[in-house]
Amino acid sequence: MTIDQLLQPILKTKEPLRTDDTPQTRPEWDSFAHVNIIATLEDTLGVELNTTEVVSLTSVADVIAICKAHGLNLA
Repeated sequence: MTIDQLLQPILKTKEPLRTDDTPQTRPEWDSFAHVNIIATLEDTLGVELNTTEVVSLTSVADVIAICKAHGLNLA
């Protein structure tokens, strides 16, 4: 799985994502998309993210780091 495969369906974009993308640089990353990212991560990783992890989700790089911390290395 790649970060694009994980997040593009949520953000409804086919444009490749960059690690420095954030809600400020991606207008489609609104509050609804953010909740969907959290839910998708929890489903994909099979865990419930803790408050610190949820609050720290501010960029694509953060999504990658959380996945890695839970044993999923995105290609």
